[in-house]
Formats: sequence, C-alpha cells, structure tokens
Amino acid sequence: MTAPTANRLLEVEQVAVAVGGKPILHGVDLSVSPGQAVGLVGETGCGKSMTVRTVTGLLTRIGGRVHSGAVRLGGEDLTGANERRWRDHQGRTVALVPQASMSSLDPLQSIGRQLAETIRRADRRADVARESRRSLQAVHLDPSETLLRSYPHELSGGMRQRVMIALALAVKPRLLVADEPTTALDAAIRRSILELLTELRLDHGLGLLLVSHDIGAIAAATDALAVMYAGRTVESGPTDQVLARPAHPYTAALLSCLPERGRPGEPLPVIPGSVQDLSRLPRGCPFAPRCVLAQPDCLDDAVPSLPVGPGRLAACRHAPAQSQAEVSA
Repeated sequence: MTAPTANRLLEVEQVAVAVGGKPILHGVDLSVSPGQAVGLVGETGCGKSMTVRTVTGLLTRIGGRVHSGAVRLGGEDLTGANERRWRDHQGRTVALVPQASMSSLDPLQSIGRQLAETIRRADRRADVARESRRSLQAVHLDPSETLLRSYPHELSGGMRQRVMIALALAVKPRLLVADEPTTALDAAIRRSILELLTELRLDHGLGLLLVSHDIGAIAAATDALAVMYAGRTVESGPTDQVLARPAHPYTAALLSCLPERGRPGEPLPVIPGSVQDLSRLPRGCPFAPRCVLAQPDCLDDAVPSLPVGPGRLAACRHAPAQSQAEVSA
C-alpha cells in the first residue's frame, strides 16, 4: 500500500466493499487533488453509487463496510471510520450533490429553511442570512425573499439543481462529489450546470468528483477519468488521452455508443449483454463475456491494473499497442 499523498483531497486505493456480507466493490482506485475535476463513469450497476457512498461516509447507513484497501480524505485515513468520525468531514471536507434534486430536497420545507438548517448544522454561530445569500449567489441564483420562501416543486429542474449545489457549498467544503448532476435535464441546462461546477472549482480551488453513466456528458468538464466496470476501476488517466486512445475495451465500447460518434442514418452500437451481479463475478476479467477482443487468458485470473502510458492505467492484458508503446518510450 502506498503512502498518502499530502496534496490530494481524496485517495481511494484498491478499495473492496461488502454490503450485508455480499461483495459489491472489488478494487476501486481514484484520486482527486485541489482544483482538479475527475470523472467517474460506467454503466448503471457498475458500482458508481456505492463508490459515492464510500467516499462520502454514507456506507455504514446501508450496512456496508470497507474490507480491504484504503480511503483517505484530506490526508486522514478513514478506511474503518465509524459514522461519528465521518460526520466531522461531511460538509466541511467533502459535500455531496445527490442525483434527483426533486426527491433529495425536502418538499415540505422552503428553500430558505433548508439552507438555514444546513448552515446551522455546520456552524451554530454563522450569520445564516449572509451565508444563504452567499451560497445562492455562488450558483447564480438571485437570493430574493421570493426564492427563499419557495418550495422545491415551485422551481424548475435547473433551479432545483442549483439549489442542491448551493446547499453543498453552504458549509464550504474542499471536495464536491456530484452524483449524476445532469440527469433529467435538457441539453442547454446540462451544459450550464457543468459550466457552473467548473467555475466553482476553479474559483474556489475545489476538488470535484463528477459521477455519470454518460462519459460524453461530463468529458469536457473533467481533467481525468476513472472508468468503472463490475465494481472496479478498469481504466484511468487524463481525459483527453483516454478519449483519444482508450486502452480498455470497455472504455472503447462506451465511447462507440456516443451519439456524436455515430454515423448519420445508422443505428448506434450497443454493448452486448449486461453488467453482471457484483456479488457473483466470474473468474478472470469480468468484461470478457461481453468483449469482442477476449482471449482465452482473459478467463483465467483477475487482471491487475497495468501502466499503459504516462499517468494511465488499464486492467487489460491486451491494451492497444500504441498505449503500451508509450510506456516504454
């Protein structure tokens, strides 16, 4: 196990997680530094949400625990931390922007009341009115009495999402985890939300972990990508390099399914099959049953993450030749 890196806000190293005794995550690696945006991508069911729970301290609420690997936040090892210890970091060090703003916001409380409760929970001596205004202005919302008195159902989807970000910012975190922040929003609003998150992390030096099933939706807003499949990280590296030369067949398959990469008049490719049960994975590479490049050795033992270029890793024995050449260059 490597030593913690002082300038990283978040370090997740070969983390394996079980819930109710069933293994769910099998080897997750990712890191986020101040001012950096990292995308965590993969199909529904690959373990992204469980990873979010792991790095935000919400794992124990569903009976989960880390049984190997390491989770470090702000330089502190929280691998086996209980819920009380995690509460010291929730909000202050890391804050979550959950998906589905309509169900995440309390429908029975006004926006002002929800902001006030969040701010008081973090600091009972805070000037609630001032901090509420600051948080709303940071996400480009007018902190008027009309908005503060409004209820979630009275706002548009884009405004609700901005309120969710404002709630996360209200306690001045160092790391923001945005779980599917553009789900159910139209294209223009998706773009504006991602632009807002980019602005916030650059202006405030925030680390940003952007989680999405759509690699195309968040690619432009990230510096690095971590691609998940079947509960583990199968590829990671600088976003532009991963997009230009995917080293893992799963990453290449995800990219081939993007509408902008399709040919006019032709149906979009699909990845055959589906993500397997994370608690009963086969021996060897879990993507092998769906992989067009699978070889007999892919069905043997699990494949470790291998260097495929500067700052790049892929869990594939048959990574593209050009990526392997970069390692020896």
